Amino acid sequence: MEKQNNKVPLIGFTPQELCSTMQEYGGTSFQAESLMRWIYRKREKDISTFSDIPKAILQSVEQSYTVGLYPPKESKRSDDGSVKYLFAIGQNQVFEAVAMSSGNRHTLCLSTQSGCRMGCRFCRTGSIRFNGNLSAGDIINQVLSIPDSKRLNRIVLMGMGEPLDNLKVVNKTLEILTADWGCALGKSNITISTVGLLSELEAFLKSPGCNLAISLHSPFPDERAMLMPVERTNPILEIIKLLKHYPLKKPLRLTFEYVALGSLNLSKNHARAIATLLSGLSCHLNIIPWNRHNAATFQSPTSDELTNFMELLNDAGIPTNLRKSMGGDIDAACGQMAGNAPH
Repeated sequence: MEKQNNKVPLIGFTPQELCSTMQEYGGTSFQAESLMRWIYRKREKDISTFSDIPKAILQSVEQSYTVGLYPPKESKRSDDGSVKYLFAIGQNQVFEAVAMSSGNRHTLCLSTQSGCRMGCRFCRTGSIRFNGNLSAGDIINQVLSIPDSKRLNRIVLMGMGEPLDNLKVVNKTLEILTADWGCALGKSNITISTVGLLSELEAFLKSPGCNLAISLHSPFPDERAMLMPVERTNPILEIIKLLKHYPLKKPLRLTFEYVALGSLNLSKNHARAIATLLSGLSCHLNIIPWNRHNAATFQSPTSDELTNFMELLNDAGIPTNLRKSMGGDIDAACGQMAGNAPH
């Protein structure tokens, strides 16, 4: 994160990183955790109000540090109630977050990069220029700076960017989101979505910090490579091997994401091949009807295509859900996020 008024933002810090500074000011590691808890869990923006830390220590901290929250540049509300927030840092980095509610589930879809290097053909983000990784502070700021921050109970890292392409920062973000001194969300209330970069995926699976969603989109390597160029260097067959070698333990969940493209990837052969590919894995398949945008010329599926495809998969023993699309009227649905790029 950038300095604000020549002060270092505390958003994105862990207590361990702040501990030596607190000790210089006469504080303790316990007080470093307390300071972080005020910011992440209580959502306080003014350091001087942290009432369980001595004022002399707070005054010393305030000389060099600030909480560091910054608001979105703009927001748009969909007819379905979802809200898209546009953030900007520096000259070129723009990114978006989308808040969605359904019943008592209040979810925020976060970005981990400005743009994306993966180049998926059906995704609007993949068509724009990559402008860099976000810091842990910039990712957490998306959670803390929106008006409905305190009622959020689910986080999905499915916005702009490939999370495993920024794994070190994403792991730190997950620590902040789940720690008792942090936002204190359960690991099973957070999901990371990835194309499956093999080395980074293996590192994640050895110590998973949340649920995992793998972008599948076709069970056939050649077709998947056409849709997702990353298949050429990170084959889905190798991804499946890793998932079987490092199975997620409950309550964490494994899902596969499957964008439904009309007249392309919804045939009987696709359903049979998916059933074979996912055999032996404890998982669910989420079907996501393609959301239109002007950077690609695919077709949205018909209702008959979706119904028939899902019946084939469920009959084959693959638990399959149709994911409800939200925010399409404000370019906030899955695959439509592009910062301030023209739509």
